[in-house]
Amino acid sequence: MELRQLRHLLAVVAQGSFSKAAEAVHLTQPALSRSVQALEAEVGAALLDRSRGEITPTDVGRVVLAHARQMDSLATELRRDIALTQGLELGELRIGVGPFGGSALVGPVVGDLVRLHPGLRIQTVVAPWQELPERARARALDLIVVELSQVQEHTDFATRALGQHAGVLVCRPGHPLTRLRHPRLADMFDYPLVGPSLPGHALAGLLQAAPAALRERLQREGPLAVECDSAAILKDVLRNSDAVAIMPRFIVAHELAAAQLVVVPGVDIGVRARFGAAWLKKRSLSGAAAKFVELLATRDAPTPLGEQPTAKRACR
Repeated sequence: MELRQLRHLLAVVAQGSFSKAAEAVHLTQPALSRSVQALEAEVGAALLDRSRGEITPTDVGRVVLAHARQMDSLATELRRDIALTQGLELGELRIGVGPFGGSALVGPVVGDLVRLHPGLRIQTVVAPWQELPERARARALDLIVVELSQVQEHTDFATRALGQHAGVLVCRPGHPLTRLRHPRLADMFDYPLVGPSLPGHALAGLLQAAPAALRERLQREGPLAVECDSAAILKDVLRNSDAVAIMPRFIVAHELAAAQLVVVPGVDIGVRARFGAAWLKKRSLSGAAAKFVELLATRDAPTPLGEQPTAKRACR
């Protein structure tokens, strides 16, 4: 049983006739018929029913077709991975990122990769972080870039840790918090807190920082007044209200430099975000994916978990 025979069978079913299928696979009709007949002889059963004036798969044919589609897909993926392993000038790379921190990290690295390997096709998929592992399992993505706590329960993924980023309390210029002489962490709960959807352990950490009198209500209703996975929308909310947010500094670096947002000084948030690249352990990284991870790690170098990143690194 050869892959070309299975592809011939797929073509006949897809085209609905031997003549159209022969044209599609660049064979004569007799040659295509012989190929399908040889496959039926090897299987020991008819694969196509031609008795009703149309071609339909038999019960055995449907089973063979299902496996044929899988084998065809795997063969296509094998050719792609070989091309990527041999060189980065051909092939494609599919990267999944969350709409919040991951997107800010990935953009410059994709630019580096395009500059270095202009023949490489790159697809960047922005999706909720909860969906990214399953998309990778479905082979729709080669790797994903997320906050590592978001994939810690997925034991079938290998990871490459990147930099650790301390969260800072961000608000608009002139916000009442910026006028306090000694602002406290608990003071932020006097104002609407906005941010992305977070894993349960991250929300629990925020709740521990809340005043005891507020904690029960926040546990019941959730600490976020506005939950949104778009960093751009959250920044607009911050600029136009008294809302506050906890974000890694690199996400708001441009707005801080332009004095559109400010960091509330003297408040130790105690929130650390560590981003990373993740991919399925059973799938080795292609040459393009490995190069992307290398460039990503160069731009966002790992730091020990107990160590504060430097301002230069955090503001990338």
